Amino acid sequence: MSQHDVIVVGGGIIGTSAAYTLARRGHRVLVMDQVSIPNPQGSSDDHARLFRLTHGKDSFTTDLAARTIPLWKEHEKAFGEEFLTQYGVLDLATGDGRQEEASYKTLSDLRLRVERLSAQQVVERYRMIKPRACKFAVFHPDGGMVWAKRAIEALARGVLKSRGRLEPGIKIVKILRDKGRVTALKDSKGGLWRADNYVFSSGAWTRDVLADYGIPVTITRQECLYLRPPRNQGRYRPSHFPVFSFSKLGIHGFPVHIHGFMKVGLHRQGPENRVPVMPLVPDRKFEGQCRKVLKGFVPDLADFDEMEGRVHYYTRTPDGDFLLDRLPGVENAWLAAAFAGGGPMFAPLVGQLLSQLISGEKPAVNLNRFRIGRLRL
Repeated sequence: MSQHDVIVVGGGIIGTSAAYTLARRGHRVLVMDQVSIPNPQGSSDDHARLFRLTHGKDSFTTDLAARTIPLWKEHEKAFGEEFLTQYGVLDLATGDGRQEEASYKTLSDLRLRVERLSAQQVVERYRMIKPRACKFAVFHPDGGMVWAKRAIEALARGVLKSRGRLEPGIKIVKILRDKGRVTALKDSKGGLWRADNYVFSSGAWTRDVLADYGIPVTITRQECLYLRPPRNQGRYRPSHFPVFSFSKLGIHGFPVHIHGFMKVGLHRQGPENRVPVMPLVPDRKFEGQCRKVLKGFVPDLADFDEMEGRVHYYTRTPDGDFLLDRLPGVENAWLAAAFAGGGPMFAPLVGQLLSQLISGEKPAVNLNRFRIGRLRL
């Protein structure tokens, strides 16, 4: 008999969410990560990450995001902490506006709260925004930001409280299999780890951990900048200033949320890397790009002088959808990966779905879209 019912490889927000849900259901769970939990090199180890319901014509993804809201609220009630701040997301149309128009229609069709604002209405509501910063905008008040690092830390504590284990500093280098089952995991020091079931949520290290499977994922370098407003800081707090997004530019940003700093991040696909590269410092060109965007959006912010940069690494599939499926050829291992920065948005739902799969239950969502088999291995 194995010492653990489930081993979760990867202690980011997806791994800890799955482990917490499984542990709450009585499973003996072990979470391991090659660095620490949270992993400072991981894509979800950040103070705040985007939570949005605007996904263009993709009503399925919009519905998935909406389903996570009550699950985040359940976690907040259980831990007595706020994980999802909902002061809204403002999507600003600067190009042809097709993405924003499609998002507005999708939310309207799903009867989710949404507004279409003219450029004049945007400026009237947020007077710090420059006139002509956009052609129009779509605002949905249920969007906002996930306090990702805080959530990982709380979920990890929840695993321990439910008699689970955390094992930082364990690097898995080989998956041992026999007769259609994973039998053990071999670490870099030669140690073997055994369980009845396995979950792989190893983010940017997925390709290396699952090298024998040849799953076609890419790792992209995504830069962000934290800046302190040079003046009128109170105007940029969440209650006065929303999370904002420019889909054409591939840029999104957050109001003041940690130690007086805002955040501007690159969501458009960045350059590819094989594995995360240290140090996690962005290119100086990104600073200039941020200043240019802010000058045309909120000029008061463009001359910031207090700043700090950060790099995250996203895992992506060729078609842009994530992976949530049983590993090919084995009956007791599952993969949850390639969320391209969306892990914090979907984490409670993915954790619930993985717990249902491992418990032999029918998942609450049709997962055909996220099958590994759709990709050429």
